[in-house]
Amino acid sequence: MKRALITGKQGFVGSHLAGHLTAAGWDVFGFGRRPDGTNSRSFQGEITDRHALRFALEEARPDVIFHLAGRIKSDASELFYMVNLLGTVALFESVLAAGIRPVMVVASSSAVYGHRSGKPISERVVLHPLTHYAVSKTAQEAAALRYYQSFCLPVMIVRMFNLLGPGQSADLACSAFARQIALAELNDENGIVTGNLSARRDFLDVRDAARAFELVAKKGKAGQVYNVCSGHAVAIRKCLSEMISMSPNQFTVELGAARFQKNDIPIQVGNSLKLNRATGWRPKISLRESLSDLLNDWRQRVQSELE
Repeated sequence: MKRALITGKQGFVGSHLAGHLTAAGWDVFGFGRRPDGTNSRSFQGEITDRHALRFALEEARPDVIFHLAGRIKSDASELFYMVNLLGTVALFESVLAAGIRPVMVVASSSAVYGHRSGKPISERVVLHPLTHYAVSKTAQEAAALRYYQSFCLPVMIVRMFNLLGPGQSADLACSAFARQIALAELNDENGIVTGNLSARRDFLDVRDAARAFELVAKKGKAGQVYNVCSGHAVAIRKCLSEMISMSPNQFTVELGAARFQKNDIPIQVGNSLKLNRATGWRPKISLRESLSDLLNDWRQRVQSELE
Protein backbone atom coordinates (compact mmCIF):
# COMPACT_ATOMS: atom_id res chain seq x y z
CA MET A 1 0.00 0.00 0.00
CA LYS A 2 2.19 2.81 -1.25
CA ARG A 3 -0.19 4.88 -3.40
CA ALA A 4 -2.49 7.23 -1.49
CA LEU A 5 -5.16 9.79 -2.36
CA ILE A 6 -5.93 12.33 0.35
CA THR A 7 -9.16 14.31 0.11
CA GLY A 8 -8.71 17.63 1.88
CA LYS A 9 -4.93 17.39 1.40
CA GLN A 10 -4.47 21.15 1.73
CA GLY A 11 -6.16 21.28 5.14
CA PHE A 12 -4.53 21.20 8.56
CA VAL A 13 -4.62 17.42 9.00
CA GLY A 14 -4.29 16.63 5.30
CA SER A 15 -1.10 18.63 4.84
CA HIS A 16 0.56 16.91 7.80
CA LEU A 17 -0.60 13.50 6.62
CA ALA A 18 0.74 14.18 3.12
CA GLY A 19 4.12 15.18 4.53
CA HIS A 20 4.26 12.12 6.76
CA LEU A 21 3.33 9.68 3.99
CA THR A 22 5.72 11.25 1.50
CA ALA A 23 8.58 10.95 4.01
CA ALA A 24 7.60 7.31 4.55
CA GLY A 25 7.90 6.56 0.84
CA TRP A 26 4.27 6.75 -0.27
CA ASP A 27 3.23 8.09 -3.66
CA VAL A 28 0.78 10.79 -2.54
CA PHE A 29 -2.04 12.37 -4.55
CA GLY A 30 -4.44 15.04 -3.33
CA PHE A 31 -8.00 16.14 -4.03
CA GLY A 32 -9.29 19.51 -2.87
CA ARG A 33 -11.27 22.65 -3.62
CA ARG A 34 -8.28 24.89 -4.34
CA PRO A 35 -5.37 24.55 -6.77
CA ASP A 36 -2.33 22.98 -5.13
CA GLY A 37 0.81 24.65 -6.38
CA THR A 38 3.07 22.36 -4.36
CA ASN A 39 2.42 19.20 -6.34
CA SER A 40 1.25 18.30 -9.82
CA ARG A 41 -0.20 15.12 -8.32
CA SER A 42 -3.24 16.99 -7.05
CA PHE A 43 -6.74 17.22 -8.45
CA GLN A 44 -9.14 20.12 -7.98
CA GLY A 45 -12.86 19.84 -7.35
CA GLU A 46 -15.69 19.89 -4.85
CA ILE A 47 -16.03 16.72 -2.80
CA THR A 48 -19.62 16.41 -4.05
CA ASP A 49 -18.51 16.53 -7.73
CA ARG A 50 -18.61 12.92 -8.91
CA HIS A 51 -17.14 13.76 -12.30
CA ALA A 52 -14.06 15.37 -10.73
CA LEU A 53 -13.76 12.53 -8.21
CA ARG A 54 -14.02 9.86 -10.91
CA PHE A 55 -11.30 11.55 -12.92
CA ALA A 56 -8.98 11.78 -9.89
CA LEU A 57 -9.58 8.15 -8.94
CA GLU A 58 -8.97 6.83 -12.44
CA GLU A 59 -5.79 8.86 -12.76
CA ALA A 60 -4.38 8.12 -9.30
CA ARG A 61 -5.56 4.49 -8.92
CA PRO A 62 -4.89 4.69 -5.16
CA ASP A 63 -4.26 1.71 -2.90
CA VAL A 64 -5.54 3.80 0.02
CA ILE A 65 -7.90 6.77 0.22
CA PHE A 66 -7.67 8.96 3.30
CA HIS A 67 -10.95 10.87 3.33
CA LEU A 68 -10.28 14.07 5.30
CA ALA A 69 -12.30 16.61 3.30
CA GLY A 70 -15.09 18.06 5.43
CA ARG A 71 -16.79 21.08 6.89
CA ILE A 72 -15.95 21.91 10.53
CA LYS A 73 -17.38 25.43 10.91
CA SER A 74 -20.35 27.04 9.14
CA ASP A 75 -23.20 29.43 9.85
CA ALA A 76 -25.30 27.47 7.33
CA SER A 77 -26.29 24.17 8.96
CA GLU A 78 -27.08 22.48 5.65
CA LEU A 79 -23.45 22.77 4.55
CA PHE A 80 -22.38 20.25 7.20
CA TYR A 81 -24.65 17.63 5.62
CA MET A 82 -23.86 18.60 2.05
CA VAL A 83 -20.11 18.26 2.53
CA ASN A 84 -19.67 15.73 5.33
CA LEU A 85 -22.48 13.34 4.40
CA LEU A 86 -23.24 13.84 0.70
CA GLY A 87 -19.57 14.40 -0.10
CA THR A 88 -18.75 11.04 1.47
CA VAL A 89 -21.51 9.32 -0.50
CA ALA A 90 -20.21 10.95 -3.71
CA LEU A 91 -16.70 9.70 -2.98
CA PHE A 92 -17.80 6.12 -2.34
CA GLU A 93 -20.08 6.04 -5.36
CA SER A 94 -17.19 7.33 -7.46
CA VAL A 95 -14.94 4.57 -6.11
CA LEU A 96 -17.49 1.96 -7.16
CA ALA A 97 -17.91 3.57 -10.58
CA ALA A 98 -14.12 3.60 -11.11
CA GLY A 99 -13.98 -0.14 -10.45
CA ILE A 100 -11.28 0.08 -7.77
CA ARG A 101 -11.17 -1.33 -4.23
CA PRO A 102 -8.85 0.84 -2.17
CA VAL A 103 -8.61 0.78 1.61
CA MET A 104 -10.81 3.66 2.78
CA VAL A 105 -9.80 5.50 5.96
CA VAL A 106 -12.55 7.98 6.83
CA ALA A 107 -11.81 10.78 9.30
CA SER A 108 -14.58 11.35 11.83
CA SER A 109 -14.64 13.27 15.09
CA SER A 110 -15.01 12.77 18.82
CA ALA A 111 -17.94 15.20 18.53
CA VAL A 112 -20.13 12.18 17.72
CA TYR A 113 -19.89 11.09 21.37
CA GLY A 114 -21.48 14.22 22.79
CA HIS A 115 -21.55 14.74 26.54
CA ARG A 116 -20.21 11.87 28.64
CA SER A 117 -18.85 11.43 32.14
CA GLY A 118 -15.18 12.16 32.72
CA LYS A 119 -14.25 8.54 32.05
CA PRO A 120 -12.27 7.69 28.89
CA ILE A 121 -14.66 7.00 26.01
CA SER A 122 -14.32 3.76 24.08
CA GLU A 123 -15.60 3.11 20.59
CA ARG A 124 -18.40 0.92 22.00
CA VAL A 125 -20.44 3.69 23.65
CA VAL A 126 -23.74 4.85 22.15
CA LEU A 127 -23.26 8.01 20.10
CA HIS A 128 -24.99 11.20 21.26
CA PRO A 129 -24.19 14.05 18.84
CA LEU A 130 -25.25 17.51 20.06
CA THR A 131 -24.56 19.81 17.10
CA HIS A 132 -25.24 19.83 13.36
CA TYR A 133 -21.54 19.17 12.80
CA ALA A 134 -21.62 16.17 15.13
CA VAL A 135 -24.83 14.80 13.57
CA SER A 136 -23.33 15.15 10.09
CA LYS A 137 -20.22 13.22 11.16
CA THR A 138 -22.39 10.50 12.72
CA ALA A 139 -24.30 10.22 9.45
CA GLN A 140 -21.02 10.21 7.52
CA GLU A 141 -19.82 7.21 9.54
CA ALA A 142 -23.05 5.31 8.95
CA ALA A 143 -22.92 6.02 5.22
CA ALA A 144 -19.27 4.94 4.94
CA LEU A 145 -19.85 1.70 6.85
CA ARG A 146 -22.81 0.96 4.62
CA TYR A 147 -20.36 0.53 1.73
CA TYR A 148 -18.40 -1.96 3.81
CA GLN A 149 -21.56 -3.89 4.66
CA SER A 150 -23.14 -3.79 1.19
CA PHE A 151 -20.11 -3.82 -1.12
CA CYS A 152 -17.36 -5.25 1.13
CA LEU A 153 -15.19 -2.18 0.58
CA PRO A 154 -12.39 -2.12 3.21
CA VAL A 155 -13.62 0.86 5.22
CA MET A 156 -12.23 2.04 8.56
CA ILE A 157 -13.28 5.05 10.64
CA VAL A 158 -10.85 7.12 12.70
CA ARG A 159 -12.41 9.39 15.31
CA MET A 160 -10.11 12.33 15.94
CA PHE A 161 -10.16 14.05 19.29
CA ASN A 162 -8.70 17.57 19.72
CA LEU A 163 -5.68 17.92 17.45
CA LEU A 164 -2.93 20.52 17.87
CA GLY A 165 0.10 21.58 15.90
CA PRO A 166 1.58 24.04 13.43
CA GLY A 167 -0.70 25.22 10.65
CA GLN A 168 -3.91 25.02 12.66
CA SER A 169 -6.72 27.50 11.98
CA ALA A 170 -7.38 30.26 14.49
CA ASP A 171 -11.01 29.10 14.59
CA LEU A 172 -10.01 26.63 17.32
CA ALA A 173 -9.23 27.69 20.89
CA CYS A 174 -5.55 26.89 21.38
CA SER A 175 -4.63 28.19 17.95
CA ALA A 176 -6.62 31.37 18.62
CA PHE A 177 -4.62 31.85 21.85
CA ALA A 178 -1.34 31.30 20.00
CA ARG A 179 -2.28 33.88 17.37
CA GLN A 180 -3.22 36.46 20.01
CA ILE A 181 0.05 35.91 21.88
CA ALA A 182 2.08 36.21 18.68
CA LEU A 183 0.29 39.43 17.70
CA ALA A 184 0.66 40.85 21.22
CA GLU A 185 4.41 40.17 21.16
CA LEU A 186 4.71 41.90 17.80
CA ASN A 187 2.67 44.95 18.84
CA ASP A 188 3.91 45.12 22.45
CA GLU A 189 0.43 44.47 23.86
CA ASN A 190 -0.71 42.31 26.74
CA GLY A 191 -4.42 41.42 26.36
CA ILE A 192 -5.86 38.01 25.52
CA VAL A 193 -9.60 37.40 25.04
CA THR A 194 -10.85 33.87 25.68
CA GLY A 195 -13.97 31.77 25.94
CA ASN A 196 -14.60 29.01 28.45
CA LEU A 197 -11.29 27.97 29.98
CA SER A 198 -12.60 25.31 32.36
CA ALA A 199 -13.53 22.77 29.68
CA ARG A 200 -11.21 19.77 29.59
CA ARG A 201 -10.23 18.14 26.32
CA ASP A 202 -8.16 15.25 25.00
CA PHE A 203 -5.40 16.99 23.03
CA LEU A 204 -3.17 15.18 20.55
CA ASP A 205 -0.49 16.41 18.18
CA VAL A 206 -1.55 16.30 14.53
CA ARG A 207 1.72 14.59 13.62
CA ASP A 208 0.92 11.73 15.99
CA ALA A 209 -2.51 11.54 14.35
CA ALA A 210 -0.88 11.28 10.91
CA ARG A 211 1.13 8.27 12.11
CA ALA A 212 -2.06 6.71 13.44
CA PHE A 213 -3.84 7.11 10.10
CA GLU A 214 -1.04 5.34 8.24
CA LEU A 215 -1.01 2.49 10.76
CA VAL A 216 -4.77 2.08 10.55
CA ALA A 217 -4.49 1.84 6.75
CA LYS A 218 -1.83 -0.85 7.09
CA LYS A 219 -2.99 -2.82 10.11
CA GLY A 220 -6.60 -1.85 10.88
CA LYS A 221 -9.55 -4.16 10.38
CA ALA A 222 -12.24 -3.36 7.82
CA GLY A 223 -15.55 -2.24 9.28
CA GLN A 224 -13.98 -1.01 12.53
CA VAL A 225 -13.81 2.36 14.27
CA TYR A 226 -10.69 3.61 16.05
CA ASN A 227 -10.28 6.51 18.48
CA VAL A 228 -7.23 8.68 17.78
CA CYS A 229 -6.53 10.37 21.10
CA SER A 230 -4.05 10.82 23.94
CA GLY A 231 -6.19 9.34 26.71
CA HIS A 232 -5.68 12.38 28.96
CA ALA A 233 -8.03 15.29 29.68
CA VAL A 234 -6.40 18.72 29.99
CA ALA A 235 -8.12 21.98 30.90
CA ILE A 236 -8.02 24.59 28.14
CA ARG A 237 -6.81 26.98 30.86
CA LYS A 238 -3.65 24.87 31.20
CA CYS A 239 -2.95 25.13 27.46
CA LEU A 240 -3.23 28.91 27.64
CA SER A 241 -0.98 29.05 30.72
CA GLU A 242 1.63 26.89 29.01
CA MET A 243 1.80 29.21 25.99
CA ILE A 244 1.86 32.34 28.14
CA SER A 245 4.85 30.85 29.99
CA MET A 246 6.65 30.60 26.63
CA SER A 247 6.35 34.35 26.00
CA PRO A 248 8.45 37.20 27.39
CA ASN A 249 5.28 39.32 27.69
CA GLN A 250 3.04 39.59 30.73
CA PHE A 251 -0.61 39.04 29.82
CA THR A 252 -4.04 39.87 31.18
CA VAL A 253 -6.81 37.42 30.30
CA GLU A 254 -10.34 38.65 29.58
CA LEU A 255 -13.40 36.46 29.09
CA GLY A 256 -15.31 37.33 25.93
CA ALA A 257 -19.01 36.44 25.88
CA ALA A 258 -18.97 35.98 22.09
CA ARG A 259 -16.32 33.28 22.43
CA PHE A 260 -18.47 31.00 24.58
CA GLN A 261 -20.03 28.14 22.60
CA LYS A 262 -23.46 26.61 22.91
CA ASN A 263 -23.55 22.92 23.85
CA ASP A 264 -19.98 23.18 25.15
CA ILE A 265 -19.04 19.84 26.70
CA PRO A 266 -17.37 20.19 30.15
CA ILE A 267 -15.00 17.24 29.72
CA GLN A 268 -14.18 14.74 27.00
CA VAL A 269 -11.38 12.19 26.99
CA GLY A 270 -10.87 9.18 24.76
CA ASN A 271 -9.63 5.63 25.12
CA SER A 272 -7.12 4.57 22.42
CA LEU A 273 -6.62 0.98 23.63
CA LYS A 274 -8.28 -0.49 20.53
CA LEU A 275 -5.96 1.47 18.23
CA ASN A 276 -2.94 0.51 20.30
CA ARG A 277 -3.79 -3.19 20.23
CA ALA A 278 -4.46 -3.19 16.49
CA THR A 279 -1.44 -1.18 15.38
CA GLY A 280 0.99 -0.64 18.26
CA TRP A 281 0.45 3.14 17.99
CA ARG A 282 1.12 5.44 20.92
CA PRO A 283 1.52 9.22 20.98
CA LYS A 284 5.10 10.50 20.96
CA ILE A 285 4.82 14.30 21.06
CA SER A 286 4.12 16.02 24.37
CA LEU A 287 1.43 18.64 24.86
CA ARG A 288 4.04 21.30 25.63
CA GLU A 289 5.93 20.54 22.42
CA SER A 290 2.70 20.75 20.40
CA LEU A 291 1.81 24.10 21.96
CA SER A 292 5.34 25.43 21.47
CA ASP A 293 5.34 24.46 17.81
CA LEU A 294 1.89 25.99 17.36
CA LEU A 295 2.96 29.27 18.98
CA ASN A 296 6.19 29.47 16.96
CA ASP A 297 4.22 28.77 13.79
CA TRP A 298 1.89 31.69 14.55
CA ARG A 299 4.87 33.95 15.27
CA GLN A 300 6.06 33.22 11.74
CA ARG A 301 2.60 33.64 10.25
CA VAL A 302 1.86 37.04 11.81
CA GLN A 303 5.32 38.28 10.88
CA SER A 304 4.82 37.21 7.26
CA GLU A 305 1.47 39.02 7.16
CA LEU A 306 3.34 42.28 7.68
CA GLU A 307 5.94 41.68 4.99
